[in-house]
Amino acid sequence: MKDTPVTPRNSQPDGLTSERGRLTMTPPRRPNRMLAALLAEADWTPADLSRAVNALGAAHGLRLRYDRTSVARWLNGARPRPPAGQLICQALSRRIGRRLTPRDAGFADPDTTGGALTSALRGGDPVHRLAALCRAETHPARRADLARTVLSAPPPVFTGWGSRPPALPPADPRAPQASAAAPARLEAVAVRSAQLGERYGGAHGRTALAGYLTTEVAPLLTAPAHPAVRRALLTGGAHLTLLLAGRTSETGHPALAQHYYDIALELAHAAGDRGSYAIVLRCLSVQAHQLGDHHQALALGEAATDIAGSAVPSAVRAYLHAGRAVVRAGAGQSRAATADLLAAEQHLARATGPEGPFTSYPETALRYQRAEVLSYLGDHQAALAELGNSLACRPADHHKARTLLHAQLAHTLLALHDVDAAVEHSLHALRHHRQLTAGSVHGTLPRLAQRLAPHQRNPHVKAFRERLRATAR
Repeated sequence: MKDTPVTPRNSQPDGLTSERGRLTMTPPRRPNRMLAALLAEADWTPADLSRAVNALGAAHGLRLRYDRTSVARWLNGARPRPPAGQLICQALSRRIGRRLTPRDAGFADPDTTGGALTSALRGGDPVHRLAALCRAETHPARRADLARTVLSAPPPVFTGWGSRPPALPPADPRAPQASAAAPARLEAVAVRSAQLGERYGGAHGRTALAGYLTTEVAPLLTAPAHPAVRRALLTGGAHLTLLLAGRTSETGHPALAQHYYDIALELAHAAGDRGSYAIVLRCLSVQAHQLGDHHQALALGEAATDIAGSAVPSAVRAYLHAGRAVVRAGAGQSRAATADLLAAEQHLARATGPEGPFTSYPETALRYQRAEVLSYLGDHQAALAELGNSLACRPADHHKARTLLHAQLAHTLLALHDVDAAVEHSLHALRHHRQLTAGSVHGTLPRLAQRLAPHQRNPHVKAFRERLRATAR
């Protein structure tokens, strides 16, 4: 992608514009000294910045082709096209170690999603932000723009808890009273939504879930009710928002997902629900890890386990330690990752309680995360065994998990140079992927095809790539 401006027909020479027959001087571009200073502080060349922006764009599902000449134009005063300004700041923030906004880099902060939505996202009320985002999700004319846009990053994640229980946010006295049965309804919808997501992928019913949050859930979160009912409603709202965040991330929109995660975190804190709060932090940690931000991933993973402490159920503690194990392994902390895996196993052995997306942690999930850690540590043979055990425990209709498991098995087999077995699992991944709603587990099969590309002369690899192309048409 280039930032070369389009020259209109009958244009005047540089610096001149025509206004009703008169020639007037346009103000010359001013060099962007703020961006130049940040580039110097980062000790980066223009080529370094362009590579970092392209890599971040790829993580957000965008194909960018910036190069050092693009950065040179930005340094000379050209404005990057959205969402490059945000990506530039994200890249420089990671390099320098402090949070930067487009204004810090000498860019205007363009409003690409509508003034009302941008204003709402900058507000302090999580219910208002949730309703604004979900309304945009359910609006046909705005949904595509919202999905394509890398939104301004939400405020830094608050990872404290405090010594006192948080006060409930004020209720709207004009709203009807919420019934004592309302929280159970929200949890029932969350359970059903999680089940459908396992069968048909995160894209299935995502817009419907956003509609339910804006029309049914948001009004309940500000309705008058007994304090215990209000806290239960806030927990239910946090769980549903967390599910929407996960689905949004899975479909290739991690920046938008982070807004939902941030809202879920605030709702869980308002509810005084330490376990749900820690679960959201863990999800944010894993997303940061997937985007390559290992420093942020580690900080969030540490906060999740520290805040949870011993005050949450054993299943939640197992889930938190397993997530931190993956993050630590990705950051090269092999001993700490191994210790977390052991802690996760011990907590899971003591876990009791009902089955549910927020109350239990299945052994098959722990095996999958153990395999991830082992792969990072280079023990591919042991990872292969764990993935096989995880697959054996998965229900036949969990097509999302089976897509991911077969894909991971293929990657692991390729690391062991067993191409034919890798292709076999690739075909299984494709078969389960066909059962998912389009857009689910974004990028899983293309990454697999890319990994198989060096073996394209292998007839089995060629057959898989042809089937994948036929599916994509």
